[in-house]
Amino acid sequence: MSHIERKDGVVTMKPGVDIVASQCVGLKKEFLEIINSGEKKISIDLSETEMIDSSGIGLLISIRNSLANNGGGEIELIHLSDDLRQLFKVMRLDNHFTIR
Repeated sequence: MSHIERKDGVVTMKPGVDIVASQCVGLKKEFLEIINSGEKKISIDLSETEMIDSSGIGLLISIRNSLANNGGGEIELIHLSDDLRQLFKVMRLDNHFTIR
């Protein structure tokens, strides 16, 4: 289960695990609960995430699209390791997510 904090109109979610196929169903449920509650700004803290596989990338894109289809909003990724930052850059996903 992820750590979720709400502060100043921003929901920060810290998965605390690698975002891989075996974790995606549970994480998607948590993200959709946040989106369906009307939240428009989601910050995903990846400080404890070492790996994201193709299913995890698909999950993040799906969540981004769900937020867009639910009236818009913003997803930012924070505290990425150098390896994850490079992965997002190589895949050009840094054009679709705010990365801090």
